[in-house]
Amino acid sequence: MSVYTQYVMKPANAFTADLIRAVPTFVALRLSWAHNTPKSLGMEKFIEEHLPKIRSNNPDVKYYLHRSYTDFDPFVVGEYKWNRHRKKRVDFKHELQILGMVEEMMAHTGDYREGLRRRVQQRLPRGQEIWDTETMGHDVFEVHSKWKADAEDLKRQKTKEHPHFVYRKYPK
Repeated sequence: MSVYTQYVMKPANAFTADLIRAVPTFVALRLSWAHNTPKSLGMEKFIEEHLPKIRSNNPDVKYYLHRSYTDFDPFVVGEYKWNRHRKKRVDFKHELQILGMVEEMMAHTGDYREGLRRRVQQRLPRGQEIWDTETMGHDVFEVHSKWKADAEDLKRQKTKEHPHFVYRKYPK
């Protein structure tokens, strides 16, 4: 293993898995490995030593463990909201390297807040965005009725205040 790879794979929280907290957009963690193979020894140690601590600190995240007796490469898959996912092969990796990958998936990526490093596609799926080109002549939340000044009409959310509103200068 090269010096660069060792640096990149070094987990920031290697001394303890107690510090790993999932970002709000992280939904599920899938771990798959083959039983009793040299490729998966690091994954088995990770599951025995570190996963119980991570699970206790992140109860709202779903965990899927898939152990097989057929020989295949072990994987770590992080799933996020809006059908995003990140998949990494972890064959012949040490348990601390796998801890670093899980930490990166749960703590950094998939978070759509401003100013954080992102590696998962941050654009929302097409059905979840509201484009300004779609709302040029009207407000999509506006319902025309004969009662113009009802209390619920005044409290209604405007399109430009919607959290998924996207301003596109030119339509593509």
